[in-house]
Amino acid sequence: MKDNLHARFAEGNRIYSKKDEAEASLYEFFKQAWQVIEGEQELVDEWYLKVIAEHLEAVYNRKIKNLLVNIPPRTGKTNLISVIFPVWVWIHNPAEKFLCASCSNSLSLEIADKSRLLIESPWFQENWGNIFKLRKDQNSKSYFANNKTGYRISTSVGSAIVGKGGSIQITDDPNLPGGESELTREGVNNWWSMRWFNRLNDIKNDRRIIVQQRSDEKDISGMIIANDVNNEWVKLILPLEYESSRKAVTVPLFKSKAPWADPRTTDGELLTKRMSVTEVNKLKRELGSYGYAGQYQQRPAPLEGGMIKKHWFKLYPYEELPDLEFVIQSWDTALTANDESNYSACTTWGVFLDRYDNENVILLSCWRDRLEYPELRDRVKRLANNYRDTSTNAIPASTKYQPDLIVIEAKASGDPLIQDLRRGGIYAQPFIPNKHGDKIQRVRLITSLIESGIVWMPCQKNNTTKMADFADEFVTSISYFPNVSSRDYVDTMTQALIILRDGSRISHPKDYREPDEFKETIRYY
Repeated sequence: MKDNLHARFAEGNRIYSKKDEAEASLYEFFKQAWQVIEGEQELVDEWYLKVIAEHLEAVYNRKIKNLLVNIPPRTGKTNLISVIFPVWVWIHNPAEKFLCASCSNSLSLEIADKSRLLIESPWFQENWGNIFKLRKDQNSKSYFANNKTGYRISTSVGSAIVGKGGSIQITDDPNLPGGESELTREGVNNWWSMRWFNRLNDIKNDRRIIVQQRSDEKDISGMIIANDVNNEWVKLILPLEYESSRKAVTVPLFKSKAPWADPRTTDGELLTKRMSVTEVNKLKRELGSYGYAGQYQQRPAPLEGGMIKKHWFKLYPYEELPDLEFVIQSWDTALTANDESNYSACTTWGVFLDRYDNENVILLSCWRDRLEYPELRDRVKRLANNYRDTSTNAIPASTKYQPDLIVIEAKASGDPLIQDLRRGGIYAQPFIPNKHGDKIQRVRLITSLIESGIVWMPCQKNNTTKMADFADEFVTSISYFPNVSSRDYVDTMTQALIILRDGSRISHPKDYREPDEFKETIRYY
């Protein structure tokens, strides 16, 4: 009977029981604990569950200091990371102190209750009840402690933790899945940065874990990825459909000398056997491209872009640019230069005729940075004298590379800048954005032009099959619109194309074309 209760296998002269396996492996503990917390619901054993468990073990063993896990919903992530992992840790070190947070208080308490009930279950007590006991005077859903100085505090995003710290911090879906307002998102990010991040007791030895499905480019995961210049975070990013261009590679696990890498090899290969291609396509229809890209692909913009698709832009396959009929330079300026402000940005566009005498437009240069007003004014003057002057070191002015028209959005620092430039001998025209609706409406006005194939990107000097680096950066940036941290490049492009279109400098190829003698001269705004 005893052999029926225990799965035994030989390694040398030692016989391992299921209890031994669970103690040695979080993954095995998870599988055995599943029915205790989920009852009759069947566990679908997936390869990625073992991978996550091994990364969590590395956190506990202080091999990983900061772990970020991005994975689709309904994949068992919360049960493994937030419910079961803390209980497994207490088998080995009941003095560990957990700080746990979720996007809502009710969810946080529900998760904590499952963890506590697991500890109190007959299965756990029979195997490990001798290691520690839950204190009766500190045994609620939001805060329970054991008699070996360990505890678990569970709270919601936005709440304050007063007088308490932890040794392992678990943040589970801090941003509201499915999206949230910009104001709410900023509040969540401020809570993470100002209150939650520094609640560890020993900054050198304690550990952080974040697990979430992505909701926005500027969610907490996005903020961490954007600012992790020193690679302090291990990023375990597992999209539902495999994308070879974003293959997850982390750190060596256990005795392996090579970093762990996503084992999938074929683009589109699914993460889980719980879904079929039919079900995935249904998700795409129900959630739309933005929702699916964030929650399931872990990049909050579709691979081919949002409102503006990457493949709409055509690659100009010659190193020498075409003869230009007209050059327009478009500016979007910011008020301040602090780290939280928007960028000031400039793009320069040239109009040229194809072999059928149809008007096309090509990106000539782009620039963006955070500058205070005096430096911004100097940069505008430099680019007005030579639109190629985009680097740190100035290059000489050149009449060959001067724009025919400079347009500056009439808002923020734009209005005073226009006046200031005119006094300095540079004539710039204001663009009144509200005349054409909000940002999204303005983008809709020009998407048909881009999709029609008349907007081109320059190629690299020594490789005519790839975009120039600055053009690739530009296209990548605007492809995230409207889920983009800074919409400056989009603003410069929309106002340039609107002015060119309304001034009859460019048009949709399928639109009626007036004879040249009836074309209007360009209108200014």
